[in-house]
Amino acid sequence: MNAGTNGLIGRRGVLRAAGAGAGALAVSAILSACSPQRSEGSGQAAGTADRGTDAPIDTLTLALPSSVSTLDVSRESGILNYVVACLAQESLLSVGPTGKLQPGLAESWEQPDATTYVYTLRRGAKFSDGTPVTTDDVLASVEAARGEASGLAYAWADVASVKATGAREITVRLKNPDAAFAWTPTPGTLLISSKAFLARNRGKVGTPRTLLLGSGPYRVTSFAADDHVALERNDDWWGDRPSVRSLKLSFIPDAGTRLVAMKSGSVDGALSLPSDEARAWEADAQVTYTGDRSVVALAFDTARAPFDDVHVRRAFAHAADRAGMAEGVLHGRAEVASTLVSPDMWGDLLAADVVDAAYEKLPAWDFDLALAKDELAKSAHRDGFSLDLTYPSSGPQLGKAALALAASLKELGITLNVKETTLEQWIADLLPGRKPLQFLWYYPVTGDPAELTNAYLDSRATATNLPHYDSTVVDEALAAARKTVDPSVRGAHLMTAVTASSADLPYLPLWWAQTATALSKDLVFEETGPFALVGPWATRVKKAAS
Repeated sequence: MNAGTNGLIGRRGVLRAAGAGAGALAVSAILSACSPQRSEGSGQAAGTADRGTDAPIDTLTLALPSSVSTLDVSRESGILNYVVACLAQESLLSVGPTGKLQPGLAESWEQPDATTYVYTLRRGAKFSDGTPVTTDDVLASVEAARGEASGLAYAWADVASVKATGAREITVRLKNPDAAFAWTPTPGTLLISSKAFLARNRGKVGTPRTLLLGSGPYRVTSFAADDHVALERNDDWWGDRPSVRSLKLSFIPDAGTRLVAMKSGSVDGALSLPSDEARAWEADAQVTYTGDRSVVALAFDTARAPFDDVHVRRAFAHAADRAGMAEGVLHGRAEVASTLVSPDMWGDLLAADVVDAAYEKLPAWDFDLALAKDELAKSAHRDGFSLDLTYPSSGPQLGKAALALAASLKELGITLNVKETTLEQWIADLLPGRKPLQFLWYYPVTGDPAELTNAYLDSRATATNLPHYDSTVVDEALAAARKTVDPSVRGAHLMTAVTASSADLPYLPLWWAQTATALSKDLVFEETGPFALVGPWATRVKKAAS
């Protein structure tokens, strides 16, 4: 997703444009092939319980680090929008906390051939207004996602048809084989509402007056764009009844105000705390740190000066003390990134030792101001220049990293003006060609590396390829990956794209981070994982065992 909950870039609309899907294996391959995965420790604070009790929780109030302007993810698809919407709405399939495809409103699914996907709806599923979920509702929701006004339409661009082929059966046929499509009917690019609701509220879904209608474990009861979202348990949900009856998500952008709210008891915790802030919560809350596979990187616009010159890009790479950022800004709760794709994203495609061997060969771009000066001297901009770098207010760690980079660049004669803006404005500006230098802050919502490679490296992804990167080798590798359903072959093609692009330096990856979740000490968040918030996460909040 573009815009996560730490400031987050959880997926903005067109994230997978022009075939840049949150790629996946063919469904049959996903279910049958699991290469060995590296361990992803939760990093839980000492004393954090693994399992809670079924005792009821009457009310739960949590702080979020930024606000949202709409609940409709087809119009604003930051990660915070998904954190809310995924409590009220569901998709055909879901993504488990560890990133595996799981049933959703479809209780089963199959892929009979390379271009056909068949989904069987579960019996008894109802929307929160009590009406049953039907194939007509699914078709209407897909139509809305594919519509011109939808920011999710890119994910459905290669679909030839979507039809009801039985009382509870939906069949999707593609124009061409595309292994990435398996993840499309998940919350990232499809959230299902009723046909009647969508028709009645065309263009108004997700507003404070209209809210949302879905079949999830909660229903939205109120929404104030700059203040909060309130939800109540949906007792018509097909799953197990959640412990939490009433839930309030308060938008509290200021870090100090969030902490005071926790100490005073005004909130019971917070989601997606920046690591430098989370440490201050450890005395009053159970803080859990989880590798979320997110990436922060600098995106260089290779189609315009000064970053059309590779020597300038290399100068920036050597001027960035990435290890210092991971340790000093993020307090060790991050790992220096060598590419956009976290090593843990390859689990179903390539074995960990294969990934490690490939990543060891990626350019290191060590922090070395002498090398940075040498690279700048080789460029057409040896006398330096000035430019801006903007970061969202909900991502103070990005601002601190930018200031550290600015200090280093000053020694090269480069002036970097670091500017803060709102999360909403930052997301709106996150488009190719808008600025020569941008932060990319991305939170994956699927368990597949193609979610990043297809969106940000493919030259056809004109709405998301921030650097205007164009490489025949990379494009051919991504095209080959789409056509194969063999996991290891597909993984090899995607790895080719990653390694080939790294040498060209369209992005300078800074770090892969951890997300911090804080809850009062009488609560526990079960089944944490990198994708824990892209689903019905509140159903896993429980009373801690005594």
